[in-house]
Amino acid sequence: LLQAKNKDAVLKICNEASSDVHSERVIGAVAETLSCSRTDAASLLRSLHSFINHLISRDLSSAEQVTGVFPEGFHKSLRGLLTKLAVELLPHWRVKAAEQRVSPPRLSSFSWSVAAPQKGGEPVCFLNLNIKEREGRVQSVNSHLSQEALSSLIDSLKQVKGQITTMTS
Repeated sequence: LLQAKNKDAVLKICNEASSDVHSERVIGAVAETLSCSRTDAASLLRSLHSFINHLISRDLSSAEQVTGVFPEGFHKSLRGLLTKLAVELLPHWRVKAAEQRVSPPRLSSFSWSVAAPQKGGEPVCFLNLNIKEREGRVQSVNSHLSQEALSSLIDSLKQVKGQITTMTS
């Protein structure tokens, strides 16, 4: 980072490190900005990413706390700049980290209908689940259930409800 031309370059590199460390595009851009090898750029991004995650996970948000993370003998002006940027940008980095966290798809809505049996067949339940994925797009999953499958599903959901009730009591 000492090879960065200005504070804005360091700021940009820190912001890149806060999210997409392994992107070839980012590694190439950092290598070009700092006039260093791609290997050195990747190593720097990993180190900055670890530094930022350390601050987030330990809730280190004051200048004194951030400064305490650096080892003794660390370059004084770089430590000052990184501390200033970290204190300034930590709320933004926290939000980015939370948004990038892997989470399971969420059920956004569902609908169902029952079809009458045809010539001696069993009634069938048609189930439509609308699932919101991490990226925000909604995927529709359609299924049909026999009476036995529906009974089994209901029994399983009752067991889940019972477990959740005992955990929250």
